[in-house]
Amino acid sequence: LTAYFGLLEVCKMKPGETVLVNAAAGAVGSVVGQLAKIGGCKVVGTAGSDDKVAYLKKIGFDEAFNYKTVTSLDEALRKASPDGYDCFFDNVGGEFANIAINQMKKYGRIAVCGAISQYNDSEPQKGPYVQVPMIFKELRMEGFLVTRWNNRWEEGLNVLLKWVVEGKVKYHEQVTEGFENMPMAFIGMLKGENLGKAIVKV
Repeated sequence: LTAYFGLLEVCKMKPGETVLVNAAAGAVGSVVGQLAKIGGCKVVGTAGSDDKVAYLKKIGFDEAFNYKTVTSLDEALRKASPDGYDCFFDNVGGEFANIAINQMKKYGRIAVCGAISQYNDSEPQKGPYVQVPMIFKELRMEGFLVTRWNNRWEEGLNVLLKWVVEGKVKYHEQVTEGFENMPMAFIGMLKGENLGKAIVKV
C-alpha cells in the first residue's frame, strides 16, 4: 500500500516516464518498481548486493545496480538513465538523495518514504541542500505516511491482490522463525540483510 499510494498519489507517475527507486529490493521498493512497469514506465532500481540486483532484474526492472560496488553513484545513475528521472521514490535519504536530486528532470516529483541511511546516526548528517535543484528544475518533493489513505485501503488491497493473482506483481518474504529472534531480524532489516519483506514467525 505504501508503494501503491506513494507512486500514484505522491509521484503521480505517467506512462513513458522514468522512475528511480532506491532500497529497491525491499518490501516497498520492489513493489514500487513493478507498479511503475505496469504503469508503462522505465524503472531504475538500486540495491546493496549483487543477489538483490539479480532479483530486481528477475522481477522486471529495466536497469539495476549495486550502489555499494559502483565507482561513482552519480555516473551509475547517469548511465542507467542519461536523460534523468521524472519520479524518484526515496527510501534512503542522505547522500544518495543528494546525488539523485541533481539528476531529476524539469518538473520531477520526489516521494520521500524513508531515510534508512540516517536512522542509526549518532550525529545528524550535514545536508543534503536541496534548494538549488528544487528551484531551477521546479521539482516537487513530498514526504508521506501511508496512513494518509486509510479510507482507501480496501481499494489498494483489491488492486494489488488482483495483480498478485495475475502474476503481474511478485513478492518475496524473508521469514525468521521464533519470537526470541525478533530483535535479530529487526536489526538485520535495518542493515539491509533481508530481501523483500522481513517477517518473524512466532
